[in-house]
Amino acid sequence: MNKKQAGTLMLLGFMAYTGIYFFIYLWRAFRIDEPEGIEVVGLWHGDPMTRAILVSVLFLIGLVVILNVSDSRRQSGVGRLRIRADLHQWLVEQGHEMNEDPSRLAERAVARYRDQLTGASDR
Repeated sequence: MNKKQAGTLMLLGFMAYTGIYFFIYLWRAFRIDEPEGIEVVGLWHGDPMTRAILVSVLFLIGLVVILNVSDSRRQSGVGRLRIRADLHQWLVEQGHEMNEDPSRLAERAVARYRDQLTGASDR
C-alpha cells in the first residue's frame, strides 16, 4: 500500500467517524426543544446555524476525499505511453503471429529503444 492509498483510507475512515458523530449529534439536536424563557449561554444544539456548520464540515470532508480519489486515479496513468492506432494494430498482429501478448512486445521494443538511446546496447 502506497502513501496515496493510505491517505485515502485515513480520510475515508475519518469521514465515516465524523459522519457517525454528526448523525448522532444532529439526531440529539433535533430532539431538544427550544429553551423557553431561559437565557441560554453558549451554543444551543438545536440552533440551525450550528447544524448548518456541522453539515457543511461533513460535506467539506467528503469533497476532500473525492478530490483525493480523483487525483490518485488521474495519476495512476502516469508513465503510460499512448501509441498511434496503426502501431497498436501492428503490435496486435505481431502478437498473434508470435503467440505473445502485445503489451509484452511493446515493453521489449521500448526497452530496446531506450538501450539504443543510452548507448547500453552493443547492437
